[in-house]
Amino acid sequence: MVGRERFLHPAIGFLNTLAWGIYYSFTRRYLTEDLAAGSVVVLLAGLEWGMSMASLLSGLVEKYIGSRRQILIGVSSGVPIILSGFLRDPYAFSLTISISSLLWSISWPAVLSMVFTGVAGWYGRAYSNFAIITGVGFGIGAVSAGFIYGLGGPFLVLIVIALILSSVFALSWLILPYRSTVNSVKEFRLKLGDKSLLMFLISLTLIVFARETFFAVGSVKLNRVVDSLYPGMDPGMKYLVYGLVYGLIGSLISPFARLLSGYLVDKYGALNIYAAAVASYLLTYWGFTLTNGLAAVILWQIPVYPFLDTSVYAYVAGRTGEEGRTQGFGNIMFFTSLGGLMLIPAQPILASNPAGTGVAVTASSLGSLLVLSLGVKRGEKSVRLVERARAGI
Repeated sequence: MVGRERFLHPAIGFLNTLAWGIYYSFTRRYLTEDLAAGSVVVLLAGLEWGMSMASLLSGLVEKYIGSRRQILIGVSSGVPIILSGFLRDPYAFSLTISISSLLWSISWPAVLSMVFTGVAGWYGRAYSNFAIITGVGFGIGAVSAGFIYGLGGPFLVLIVIALILSSVFALSWLILPYRSTVNSVKEFRLKLGDKSLLMFLISLTLIVFARETFFAVGSVKLNRVVDSLYPGMDPGMKYLVYGLVYGLIGSLISPFARLLSGYLVDKYGALNIYAAAVASYLLTYWGFTLTNGLAAVILWQIPVYPFLDTSVYAYVAGRTGEEGRTQGFGNIMFFTSLGGLMLIPAQPILASNPAGTGVAVTASSLGSLLVLSLGVKRGEKSVRLVERARAGI
């Protein structure tokens, strides 16, 4: 790939998370305040996770229409967002706007596959270069949603989200190398070594469930911590401080974590960094749970996600050939969505049962590590032994 095109990768990653930062910050508050339907937020989250599972079809779509046309599907992801602005019923609004997640999930794996085109071996650095300012984009998006709302109301916010999200895929389409992918994509079937890849994705599902559980209950505690640190604060200022400690500070740290994660993944191996990230989530959860005040705020800022994210995509990129990479990334998104979707039925129980939350996070994290150790690392060791035997080594 031409070098100057690769310089646009961080811009694509930034715009993508900028759009979703505005989206998540706006839709949750819009349902709660404007449409007086706070209970529907859980339904919207479920619809978003469910629609994102369409990523499992991404390889099939690429096989029949090619990656360039596949990315054009993503350009249309802004349409349901704009259409939702004409709906006042919270259920109709949620169903319509969630269709954007479906269109995005079918196309986004092709964009990620583009990031690794021509990359041989340095998968961690290639992905960290792409994602280096994604955290900043999400943080800016989350903060700017309120400002855009103040300028033109909810419809302006929806238009801005739609335009940014569509521009992500338009820019990707412009720089995507011209190559024929129609009917050349390998189907995802379990072969020698693929079982360990499947076990890795199951491990990912478990840690995503643990992580989302941590974030769901942690955000509530963080709100209480802000109240305790700044009693009697003006409500408007409280929203600002909460936004800073919830996401903005962490997003400013994330570029450094991204650079480090790419280097460590390439140096020590994706699976080792992945295991360290899973263990870090568990330790951070209990540290956050058992502390209060400023200590809890500091623990919330620890940037574990860049290491987990980079290791996951680098591992799958290394395990799949260029023709199967879109499907591989689609599988990541499918199993990630599955982990997030598991939280929907569990959240009402966990929200009222702190002990149950601790058990769920601990069991899921340890289960993730167990599957990684027994199903992935042992599987890969067996594959290497078979390959050496075949080669007569």
